[in-house]
Amino acid sequence: LAAFPTGLSKADELICAEVALRLHKPKPTIIMCIKATLKICEWALSSGQNLDFVFKGIGVLLCRGSHVAMRFFEDLVREVAQSEQLAEGLLQV
Repeated sequence: LAAFPTGLSKADELICAEVALRLHKPKPTIIMCIKATLKICEWALSSGQNLDFVFKGIGVLLCRGSHVAMRFFEDLVREVAQSEQLAEGLLQV
C-alpha cells in the first residue's frame, strides 16, 4: 500500500491496515469510512443532535446533546471478561 497523508497516528494507521486486510478492502476505503463516521459524530455533538451508532456485536455509541456514552452488549462484556481471566491464568502459570 502506498503511503499517503491521512492525519492518523501510526497506531491508527496500523489498525486501519489490519482492518483492511481482514475485510479484504483497500486501506483508503477503511480510512474514508472511519473519517465519515467521525464527521457525523462531530456534527451530532456540535449541533446537539441525538444519535446512536450501532456496532454489530459490540454495542451502541450514544450521542445525546453534548454527551457521549458507549453501551456494550452483555455477550461481548462476558466474552472479554472470560478472555481476560484466561489470559491472567496463563500469565500466573
